[in-house]
Amino acid sequence: MRCQLCLNFSWQPICKECLDRLFVPTPKKRVLQDGLNVYSCYAYKDIKELLHTKHTLIGSKVFSILTRHALLPLTQNFKCKDIFSIPIDDHTREGYSHSAIIAYELRTVFTPLYGALRAKNRVRYSGQKRDFRMKQKRDFRLTCKEGISVVLVDDIVTSGSTLLEANATCKKGGVDVAFALCLADASG
Repeated sequence: MRCQLCLNFSWQPICKECLDRLFVPTPKKRVLQDGLNVYSCYAYKDIKELLHTKHTLIGSKVFSILTRHALLPLTQNFKCKDIFSIPIDDHTREGYSHSAIIAYELRTVFTPLYGALRAKNRVRYSGQKRDFRMKQKRDFRLTCKEGISVVLVDDIVTSGSTLLEANATCKKGGVDVAFALCLADASG
C-alpha cells in the first residue's frame, strides 16, 4: 500500500511522516448555546478531504488514524473515570459508522455504548446549509440506562445543532453529558 498523500510505501493510508508533518492537532474548545463543551483537534478546512473519506471504504482507516493521532492524546487531559462514550447516530449506512470508529479508538479511556443514541430521522446533513440543519431535527432515540455520565462523540461540529439535540435527549433520559469530542470544528 502507499500513503495517499506522499505515495511512499506505507502500511496505512496515511504514513507517519505525513501525519506528523501535515496533521498537527490544534485542540480547540467550543461552548454551545446550552453550555455543552465541545473539544476538537482540527479546523474543518484543514482536514476536509480526509473527513469526506467517511463515504468510502478507506475512510474507516483514516478515521482510526486521525482519532489515535489527535483525539486520543487530547483525552489524557481529562479526568474520565466511569464515563462512557456515545457515538452520535452510529448506524452503519456505508459499511461502517465513522462515529463508532472514533468511539472504538477511544475505548481505552471511555467504554463505548454503541447504538445508544440513534436518529429516527434519516436526513443527511452532509453538505447542507445551516438553515437546513436547524429545521431538520434528528429526533434521537436514547436506549442506555439512566444515571450514567457520557461523552458524546462525532466527527464534525458545524452549527452544533446535532450535539445540542443529542445533549437535550440525554438530559431528558437522565444521562449526564460531561462534554463532546469531535475530530474537527467547522466554525471560524
